[in-house]
Amino acid sequence: MRKVYSVCLILIVFVSVLYAGTTDSISTVYYDKEFHTQYQTKVKVSSKIAVEVADYLVNDFHTTPGNLFNWALKDLGLQNTNDELIFVLKSSETDFKTGVTYGKFDIVVQHITTFKDIKVNAIVAKTRFANKEIKVSADIIYSTLLLNKGIGNIKFIPQSNVEQILITNVDLRFGWFFNIFITKKRYKSIVEWRIKKFTENIKNECLKREINETEKKSIKL
Repeated sequence: MRKVYSVCLILIVFVSVLYAGTTDSISTVYYDKEFHTQYQTKVKVSSKIAVEVADYLVNDFHTTPGNLFNWALKDLGLQNTNDELIFVLKSSETDFKTGVTYGKFDIVVQHITTFKDIKVNAIVAKTRFANKEIKVSADIIYSTLLLNKGIGNIKFIPQSNVEQILITNVDLRFGWFFNIFITKKRYKSIVEWRIKKFTENIKNECLKREINETEKKSIKL
């Protein structure tokens, strides 16, 4: 049975990648107590803009994480909301020698409880490949209570000089409490939409910069 599930998972991922770029889509597979979510969308911007936004994302995470709530994490219901699950960033510091960012959160489970000072340590990095594809990855290397495993990445895949496909992949295995609280039914309303919204925020930042770049060129002409 385990082999059958493994084959199904591989096929789903393969088909998702094969048809990437045909339309916006989101899918989640639950296997062996882990959630695997992929969201993809197109954006008509240059590779230059994609590089700028990828750099902006990584630099903000490392140096000014609070600014992420103004764009990449905007409207994700992480702070100052009435959502079912709220994450409140209390502190974040990056050790540039090791590449590890040490974060501390309060997690509010509405009408149930609040978990104080949850530690989440992560490594966030950018990789640029020979084909101009860019990947920004986040690896949760330590978390108290929230996660037993957390790996995510967003890829900027050039289709032409003026078009990119954005693909976000997230693999999550929750700690004991959240494994009970975030059921497969709840996952969609708590996590999946946030993955989509995050990707759309990145897309919007790309489009904003592309418009600014076009306006600058027109002024020079």
